[in-house]
Amino acid sequence: MIWEIDDHAPEVEGLDAHGRPDPAYAEALGLRTAGRGPRVLAALIEWAVAVLVALPAIVALTPVLAQVVAGQFDAEKFFARGDLVWLIVAAAVSQGLMIAYIVVQLVLHGRKGVTLGKAICGIRSVNVRTLERPGFWRGAVVRFLVAYASLIVPVIGPVLVIMLSPLFDIERRGRGWLDLAAATWFVDVRGGLNPYDAKRMRIARKRVKTPVHEEKAPLPSLATPVHRDAPAEYVPSARLSGGVIGAHRSAAAAATEQAEPSGAGSMVSAAPPSLATGAPAPATFSPAPAPAPAPAPAPAPVAAPAPVAAPAPPAAEPPALAVPVPAPAAPAAPAPAGVRAILVLDTGERIEVRGTTLFGRSPSAAAGEGEALLVPVIDDTRSVSKTHIAVMPARRGVFVVDRASTNGSAIIRGGAETVLPAGHPAELKTGDTVRFGDRSLQVEWA
Repeated sequence: MIWEIDDHAPEVEGLDAHGRPDPAYAEALGLRTAGRGPRVLAALIEWAVAVLVALPAIVALTPVLAQVVAGQFDAEKFFARGDLVWLIVAAAVSQGLMIAYIVVQLVLHGRKGVTLGKAICGIRSVNVRTLERPGFWRGAVVRFLVAYASLIVPVIGPVLVIMLSPLFDIERRGRGWLDLAAATWFVDVRGGLNPYDAKRMRIARKRVKTPVHEEKAPLPSLATPVHRDAPAEYVPSARLSGGVIGAHRSAAAAATEQAEPSGAGSMVSAAPPSLATGAPAPATFSPAPAPAPAPAPAPAPVAAPAPVAAPAPPAAEPPALAVPVPAPAAPAAPAPAGVRAILVLDTGERIEVRGTTLFGRSPSAAAGEGEALLVPVIDDTRSVSKTHIAVMPARRGVFVVDRASTNGSAIIRGGAETVLPAGHPAELKTGDTVRFGDRSLQVEWA
């Protein structure tokens, strides 16, 4: 047995030719940069909670710190105080709560890209290259250490590193020195796409990667075409009380009728030859040999001798018109009786379409559809709706209809993907691929 180990690094989408993150790709996905106002508000909320956690120690130790600064601190009097135990308990509780608060903030930031203030303000932190979670060590711990190191220079350090450095971002995405060190980027999940919604991100990446040709389906026309060779825009699949709508003869049917011999009591008039060029099946004019004129009859005797002119010979019959008959098509492979199409799911399962066939996680026929073949599709990501698409045979072929699904459907034909508008039927052809959610099926025969 030979084991193959893939030692290549995973491909990262959204990088330019130099391996740097492309802001245009993130914008195309629907990610939006978090504004400066929400970021400042999130930081103020987190600092306020930190002060609230340290409040017992602040209240208990502020007088002692004031004595130390003023030079009036007496160690004997301090250790002889009756409330010394309460001062130690308050400082220990505040210190323990502060450590727990900081650790929880770091873990949430590294694994979920969110902290207390960011969750309230609708902000998420992602890795600027992969657009995924920033990671615990670099995305959270390194960022915290750089922010803590800025306190070495009081006031000026935090103001420059935390508040003013985002103003110098050449990409104008609000990334300061902390973000550069941690390789993070803050996005707004209220005004744009949430990068931690795996399903939406997967669909957005597919849409950006695959060119989509948006086509608006025109409304079907009920008018019968003027020209008999024009394709019908709408052919009903059943008779209505008012008759058949949109029925018309095709060129092959008309040619067959002209080629058949007329029976007793029937009148068939030959169409005049067409002089137009470039028709799909032009009529060929083959002149027949003109018949020999009949001998002139003998002149009748008259009383007075007079020259009698011989009657003109009868006119020749019009040339015969050869009507082109279309060549018979090559016989196709026999299909099973009653089968209108054969579909192959991406799991290899073959579906024979004999009538209306519904695909989905738990498909069910709507009112008025009658009996339908229900094909349940297993989808762990839940990208497929309960009743996602319907495949329906008609007189002209086989059609697919999107049943107002959540993640949409599309037909891939010739390398181009065409989105299916909900409720509008689209004709299927042999070799087409129908994508519905994260699943797909191929039209083997239709």
